[in-house]
Amino acid sequence: MPVNYDQAVSFYDATRGYRDGVVERYREALLDVTGMDASARFLELGIGSGLIAQAFYPFARSYVGIDFSLGMMRLIRGKLAGDRRPLLAQADARYLPFVAGSFDIVHAVRVFHHLLNWRACIDEARRLLGNGGALVIVEMIPPAGAGRPPWALVQDRWDEILRGLGVSSDEGRDQGIWLTDDAMRQYIEATGGRADVLDLLRYLEKPVSPRIMVERRAAGMFSSDWRLPEAIHQEASRALRDWLERDCEAPDDMVEREMLFRALIARW
Repeated sequence: MPVNYDQAVSFYDATRGYRDGVVERYREALLDVTGMDASARFLELGIGSGLIAQAFYPFARSYVGIDFSLGMMRLIRGKLAGDRRPLLAQADARYLPFVAGSFDIVHAVRVFHHLLNWRACIDEARRLLGNGGALVIVEMIPPAGAGRPPWALVQDRWDEILRGLGVSSDEGRDQGIWLTDDAMRQYIEATGGRADVLDLLRYLEKPVSPRIMVERRAAGMFSSDWRLPEAIHQEASRALRDWLERDCEAPDDMVEREMLFRALIARW
């Protein structure tokens, strides 16, 4: 079953949002590499609260978004403007309610690392693409050689605490496969397609401190922890806060990290 983000409705935009202008830059980069324009028919897999879509739907002739979470999609209503609005549907990316050849671009941002049966999702996207269409799978990664920000130590400490409580550091994570570009490329080529991987743009994340990351972890804001037993989560959160106060250097320093929109672009 896909990860359901209904429980993230109250904090999703505040913790996953982008600086002004970033999603518009993504839109222009996407159009450039696919050779499309505003007349293209777009489908976004995992539209969520519309963080990405809001740069497209006032611009595109046709924009459709699907998500497994109705709660997340309800957040889009407050962002709608003008006459051009996205068509929304609750759906599983493996079984989409559209006829073959309905779209020119199918894209997914920060979605595929959640998907257990990602091959079925690629097959379904392929079915929906018209002639000359493209599937664009985007994840955010740091540039090569980039140092880890201080708040990244929070994740290391969290994993260590969970292991100390007898929980595998992977047990609380999403049950999907953390994909590699090579794995997806090999599958796409095996199905008769061509796949290219490229960096669409660089951007700066909103600044974050170790203390903010600790409080987000303690508040259960990461999908990787949603399957943890509540008693384990509470005990781990207490230990993480203790570590922050005793051993974390500069717990309140705000740091912004440079990241990339890395895209795998597939055509058949």
